[in-house]
Amino acid sequence: MTKTFFTIGIGASAGGIPALIEFFDNLPLNIKSAFIVATHLMRDRPSKLNQILSRHTPLPVIRVEKDIKLEIGKIYVVIENTTVTVRDGYLKVQKRDERIFNSCVNTLFESLANDFKEKAIGIILSGGGNDGVSGAKMIKDNGGKVLVQSPNSAEIPGMPLSVIGGDHPIAIERPGEIARQLRSFM
Repeated sequence: MTKTFFTIGIGASAGGIPALIEFFDNLPLNIKSAFIVATHLMRDRPSKLNQILSRHTPLPVIRVEKDIKLEIGKIYVVIENTTVTVRDGYLKVQKRDERIFNSCVNTLFESLANDFKEKAIGIILSGGGNDGVSGAKMIKDNGGKVLVQSPNSAEIPGMPLSVIGGDHPIAIERPGEIARQLRSFM
């Protein structure tokens, strides 16, 4: 199945909310893409990320509570105690496994790489640990693009540093600059 639009996966953890706000505050209008935001969340605390992001973008922000078809011009937010994969242009929701370390970004990015190939874009923002490394590599290996928040602008630089060290992102910038650069890919 040929994909006609870009799908952008965004991964973040600690310090990710300010980075996400900066990203969406600077996102150019009329970007012909779908966005999927995966963050490390507490299993038992309902996320309000959709409400937070709604104040920083005119695009609809959707909590992904069940399987749903990806559409251009929408932001999909992975919710607490779940992981999301992309398959045949749909988001597929699964209960998060019992492991302590959350790997929701790798899970999302790996499936995005397989489904959207060169139309996949992975963005890593502030966070600790190394979630996103293997997924970013798969996106790159399948012809997609990887962009990373500059470690000196990240509240917690672990995730950006891990991806920079394990991959070759095409850009290492502040979140607002990453958002502005997306227009050049469309």
